[in-house]
Amino acid sequence: MKASPFTILYLGSNSPASTSRHRADALRRLGCEVTVVDPERLIGLRRRWQAFFDYHTGYRFLQRRLLQALKAVVGISGLSADLIWVDSGEIYGPSVLQWISSNFDCPIILYNIDDPLGTRDGRRFQSLKASMSRYSLCVFVRQETALEALALGSRRVLTVHRSYDENVHLHNHFTAQQAPDPVVSFTGTLIPGESRDQFLAALIRAGLPLRLIGNRWQRSSLWPLLQTIFEGPGCTGTAYSQALRDAAVSLGFLSHQNRDLVTTRSFETPACGGLFCAERTSEHQLLYEDGWEAVFWDSVEDCILQCNKLLSNPELRHKICITGSQHVREIGAGNEDICRQILASL
Repeated sequence: MKASPFTILYLGSNSPASTSRHRADALRRLGCEVTVVDPERLIGLRRRWQAFFDYHTGYRFLQRRLLQALKAVVGISGLSADLIWVDSGEIYGPSVLQWISSNFDCPIILYNIDDPLGTRDGRRFQSLKASMSRYSLCVFVRQETALEALALGSRRVLTVHRSYDENVHLHNHFTAQQAPDPVVSFTGTLIPGESRDQFLAALIRAGLPLRLIGNRWQRSSLWPLLQTIFEGPGCTGTAYSQALRDAAVSLGFLSHQNRDLVTTRSFETPACGGLFCAERTSEHQLLYEDGWEAVFWDSVEDCILQCNKLLSNPELRHKICITGSQHVREIGAGNEDICRQILASL
């Protein structure tokens, strides 16, 4: 395989708010020529019920439409590539992958940050599962997903860190005059079955100063209580980075249904200069020294104790922010680091 830079046909979201776009931009910063084909461009406008149907049928009834749209885009644009990068890949079935492999004489990479072989999302990833053997390399962020993908016929697998983005998240200036707000903050989404609302309600009842930013929280039965700490819907880009950085403590919740032992926020929060405070797991403890680079808890009661300790000690918080930010850079968890690792594996 040629050394980078590559000419890449990138099948993934091109929204500036998406991590997919962040990875495409990271590849560009590495010198690659990247042409993005957004799946929303291929699918076209869909009504809410249609999107719901597609999601819960694993996009199997979209395949003909996708294939025709992709043929048109490639034909009109005259696209060529020496690498195909498929980000997420949930919508592409075997017929689409077969057409791509027969029309592009180059490796096809799948990069998926979800848990496509887990149970949380029902049939969402059925098309992806049926297509795994068509990829030259499947890249995942969970070791168990990689092993299961091999059992499903994947040719090669690679496990990488989740990542922050060097342009969007990395914070380079720590100044005493920019003191964070004295609050414990969570920036994220309500996920059914994960009990995040109950956890936050317990923190509210314990008297912790809290801030909540994110989507779907109005659906919680505890919304009347959560509304008292709610500051707005989910944010992206600079606003997201600022939300992680300007709180005294930034909570990190995991999706247990998604077999999470770390989350993307495990990397983004320290990179932004925030204090990451999350559930203790084996992977979190491998990543960070507890009490020095991040803070971990074992229960809601332990979380309350840790947050009170941190709120009362600004010097300790500042030290943890600095050492956490330094460490996350050292472990090579930026998008450029991860993209470079993937390209080097070809």
